[in-house]
Amino acid sequence: MARKKKMSTSKKVAIAALALVIVVGGIFGFSALLKNSSSNTNVLNEYLGEDMTTQDLSQMTDSYAFLVAANSQEGLLSRKSNGSPKAGLAKSWSHSKDGLTWTFHLRKGLKWSNGDKLTASDFVYAWQRTVNPKTASQYAYIYSGIKNADAINSGKDKDLSSLGIKAKGENTLVVTLSHPMPQFENLMAFPVFFAQDKKFESSLGSKVGTSSSKQVYDGPYKFVGWNGSNKKFKLVPNKNYWDAKAVKNKGVDFQVITDPTAALALYNKGELDQVSLTTSQQIKKYKNSKNLKIYNNSRTDYIEYNQTGKVKGLTNAKIREALNLATDRKSISQSVSEGLDGIPTGMTPAGLAKTATGGDFAKAAAKATAYAYNIKKAKKLFAEGMKEAGLKKLTLTIEGSSDSTVTKSTLDTLQQSWSELPGLTVKEKLVPFKQRLLDQENHNFDVVLAAWGADYAEPLTFLNMFVTDGANNDGKWSNKQYDTLINNASDKDALSDTKRTADEIKAEKTLYDDSAVNPVFWVNAATLSNSKVKGVQYFSSGASYYFWNAYRSKK
Repeated sequence: MARKKKMSTSKKVAIAALALVIVVGGIFGFSALLKNSSSNTNVLNEYLGEDMTTQDLSQMTDSYAFLVAANSQEGLLSRKSNGSPKAGLAKSWSHSKDGLTWTFHLRKGLKWSNGDKLTASDFVYAWQRTVNPKTASQYAYIYSGIKNADAINSGKDKDLSSLGIKAKGENTLVVTLSHPMPQFENLMAFPVFFAQDKKFESSLGSKVGTSSSKQVYDGPYKFVGWNGSNKKFKLVPNKNYWDAKAVKNKGVDFQVITDPTAALALYNKGELDQVSLTTSQQIKKYKNSKNLKIYNNSRTDYIEYNQTGKVKGLTNAKIREALNLATDRKSISQSVSEGLDGIPTGMTPAGLAKTATGGDFAKAAAKATAYAYNIKKAKKLFAEGMKEAGLKKLTLTIEGSSDSTVTKSTLDTLQQSWSELPGLTVKEKLVPFKQRLLDQENHNFDVVLAAWGADYAEPLTFLNMFVTDGANNDGKWSNKQYDTLINNASDKDALSDTKRTADEIKAEKTLYDDSAVNPVFWVNAATLSNSKVKGVQYFSSGASYYFWNAYRSKK
């Protein structure tokens, strides 16, 4: 899924929420929200497992924000039900033979929800704003590959107009890449690349997107009723959307429900259209239900170690390897999902991407890695690492999201097994989702349980996170060989499926060999959904749901 598309460990809550969710990828649900919405109207009832954060397209980083943006905004391209690109605000597009120049032709007469004209220059403004280092967008790195994006974002190039996007009149955009990008078309349907209304935003400054009224919308819906902290809000049809007649419902009502028991109770009362099963007890109870659906989340929950030097011991590779070996992933999966969640063999989850020969990338990469639980070997390595680091005792605090239903049991299992390591004391720290993200960004943690959902269906959406000084590299791990592999996969080998896959498998092995991070489980989502709600589109990468084709049937 990008800078922090980081989804809370409770993304499951969200995923099951809609027609499933995630970050994605997205955790969402449904709930009867406002008094005028009920299960008998053509309004969808959804819930979010955690609070909304922002609707500033340059600042959003989590699955909840992306979910709302993907339905209230539209990009140059949109997505078919199978996830492949289709026309969006651009009615047609083409590219040069070398894959470096892309031309998009916008539909005529496009408008923002407030009536402002939407033109090609709105995309130019949005892209320049996101890569501008003054904006401090955590997702700016995803622009890498677009001409001069890296130089601008790093501050080396002060000329925003040098970015590889130009407006040719009101309805034509030309994008220039510095190297081919296999994921480029998919990215054009990702909210970080959507247009922004400069006329509307110019007077708002840092307040852009801090409430639903401090944003305008060009998608199927308008977002209304959110003041920045309240728990109830909704999507309503946008009459200015170019294809407003295609919206098959009267909107989507949301509320924030962090208690999975409460969410399930509302679903059973018919007040939610979908609900995520987020505990092993719930999954066990409903595993034979005809309304149960299992979704591949394309999300990895993983441990990041603070390797800035501020935390004694964690810069030692043997200590990190010992912690990885002392991680009982099978027990964690059993405790949080009755074994539904996958046991990871790498950072890139199964089912996300294919190799050059058509096989599953995660399966191919697993031949180069060997993540396993081996407490005996872990104790030996930990003792060696402690000696090398000049330590006799070490205390580590594992941080996770308090508003996630699976974090506590995950941390409990980690604490139990890690505490077997000689001289190690393990503490737990549970904080709200927003605080956990902030602590990660500021490297204010010892060990953190993080989550990432795919932004696009290619391993680089995960592997890009860990390049030296990468925006999502919160542990500040650094490895020159790894950086070279990712650079090759992103640049000179980008158009060769065989070479790019080989680079990416070697990158997975490098992460494993150096115990850079610790993948804990691959998230799958168990969702109960109302059989009368039809047409909700779910995606395992990027924003998780499209709602506008959904409707409530009478049968």
